[in-house]
Amino acid sequence: MKLPGKAIAAIGVVAMLAGLALFSQNSSSSPTKIKLTSQDLELIANELMPPQQRARMATDPEAKKNFLKSIKTILALSQMAEQENIAQRPETKSQADFQIDMALSQAYKKKNPDGAVSEEEANGYSQAHPNEWNDFIEANPRFKQQAEEIKKQFLQIKVMAERARREGLDKEELTKLTILLQRSQVLAEAYIRELQKDSDNLVSDQEVEQYYNEHKDEFEEVRARHILVGTSAPEEMEDPHEKTDKDEKKPAPKKALTKEEARKKAQSLLDRIRRGEDFAKLAVENSDDPGSKAQGGEMPFFSKGEMVPEFDQAAFSMSAGQMSELVESQFGFHIIRVEERRTSPLDEKTKEKIKGKLEQGAFEKKIDEIVSKAKLEVADDFNVSATPPPAVSGNPNQ
Repeated sequence: MKLPGKAIAAIGVVAMLAGLALFSQNSSSSPTKIKLTSQDLELIANELMPPQQRARMATDPEAKKNFLKSIKTILALSQMAEQENIAQRPETKSQADFQIDMALSQAYKKKNPDGAVSEEEANGYSQAHPNEWNDFIEANPRFKQQAEEIKKQFLQIKVMAERARREGLDKEELTKLTILLQRSQVLAEAYIRELQKDSDNLVSDQEVEQYYNEHKDEFEEVRARHILVGTSAPEEMEDPHEKTDKDEKKPAPKKALTKEEARKKAQSLLDRIRRGEDFAKLAVENSDDPGSKAQGGEMPFFSKGEMVPEFDQAAFSMSAGQMSELVESQFGFHIIRVEERRTSPLDEKTKEKIKGKLEQGAFEKKIDEIVSKAKLEVADDFNVSATPPPAVSGNPNQ
């Protein structure tokens, strides 16, 4: 099962932030309350957010509100990871610790842009910490195939993180905030994965059936015929099974119609159908939709939202036997006739669709409950500048 949209949004915001998370707890039983002041949030928004995101937050209250909600979600989920000992699992701990070193190395590079790490220094670090690289790879097996490629970068980050600590950069406020968010991102993602393990048990078959019976309008389906007069030339498709003489000349590509030409042709076809000519025959002869043309314009049953909006709206506004006026879409002009309407049966495909929707709702409800009970104090009032502030020495500015 994929992450619900809300969970993705919550986790995804950290990629834009480059991470937050003040070290708040090490105890698995009693997480310490996390407090972010207005000044903290201003540093995060004005120093860590990308320019476009920052500009949007400066002018859009809803964007600012979503930013706060996402931060609270990530911090709350990271607290749960601490509380349930997920943070102490080797892979999670390794990833979280590495994010701390990443943040420190970024802070060091910001303050010392010419502070490169020599090969001698990297080798020296490796010799002084002989197990660190192997432990990292064992805890993160997905990196094994690229181990040689990333080891050099790994050692450079470790060396610069040590330099940052010696210079006291880990005590600077923006660096601490960056560390907190980057670490929290790792823990929140680990907790989400843990929740997903039980996602298949969140919804029962009875709940699926009940939802279907109470929301049958969501499962309406239409079977229709249509003729498309396109405003761009359809691609010439070759049939790989058709035997042709190599010397036989192919027909010239069909010329694209202008919008007005397509409209006139479609109106002419609509008038002919109304005078009694066969819809299917005209579709075979004139439709530019390669998927239904050979079937006389007939399409299999489809549900709401599966077609482009204009086509969808027209098809579901008609009863069986009705034919539309011209319907314009991005593809050209359609003539649609509804052949049949029905409620989709509660087959396996429909059950899976309902279950996925209910699971997502249950998942989001669970996350909301976690956030509401979390030990968080996050200020609601803070200022966002649409333009970058002056650089803060020793801190990353992403």
